[in-house]
Amino acid sequence: MPSRPLLLLVLLSLPSLIAPSEEEGEHQEETEEEMPEFNGPPTSPDVVQPVRVLNTVSGAETFIRSVPVAVIGFLKDMETTEADAFNVVVQMLKRLPFAVASDTSVWKKFNISRNTISLFKKFDEGRADYLVEDGQLEPNVTKIVSFLRIHELHLVTEYNHMDASQIFGSGIPIHLLLLISKTSKEYQPLLDKFKGVAAEFRGKIIFVQVDTDMKQNDRVTSFFKVAEQDLPAICAFHVVTNVAKTMPAGDGAPDSIRRFCLDFMQAKEEPPRKPPSDEL
Repeated sequence: MPSRPLLLLVLLSLPSLIAPSEEEGEHQEETEEEMPEFNGPPTSPDVVQPVRVLNTVSGAETFIRSVPVAVIGFLKDMETTEADAFNVVVQMLKRLPFAVASDTSVWKKFNISRNTISLFKKFDEGRADYLVEDGQLEPNVTKIVSFLRIHELHLVTEYNHMDASQIFGSGIPIHLLLLISKTSKEYQPLLDKFKGVAAEFRGKIIFVQVDTDMKQNDRVTSFFKVAEQDLPAICAFHVVTNVAKTMPAGDGAPDSIRRFCLDFMQAKEEPPRKPPSDEL
């Protein structure tokens, strides 16, 4: 691992907050929407992602307010291998704005007592913390990246080409889709119940809302073989095996949605049955 790259990146990023790159915009426009054929986003250009340093409470608050999702690495010492490991996380998630803070006043403001990677967002839970024991950031880089990818998502993500890369890049293989018209009187009550269950399955299942009024989403209803008269419907999909299962949304009772999720998860975890042996 390169020595102290984070310090250099911090210095380079001081003049301004991070803005989305042109490469990211191009990436989003090219994302494939059709679920069965989606193979994940293309590899990001090898562009160095800068990191902003936060030395004051006001600076930290401004950074968090300036973007929908922000990540702050609360690190005691930026001249350690912990800082190097944090930079690896930064370079693996170039679409997110990152900052670091070692100032005690900033730590106190955000109730930080030990090295922590915090994701701040303007929706759902508002904040998610990954606590790091001393010397344990580097061994947990992969887990931290997965944690951030999961928690940057909304509890219920609207299915469109702008969000497809996040949905399929999360590493979560099971997706639960609510197929429903946004103009339907059932829309908000069903969405609220759907979202309520989603919190219980954070990190295990991605909950997605598909607006069936949009012509480009016809491919989704077609894939699940859901006819217009059968809407709204809830569909489970495993992106690795393309296994799909559908249930009528009905009144969207949370217990029914919860049981549908658990049954689908259990079915995917069961080992394949061995063929019968020829031997007696």
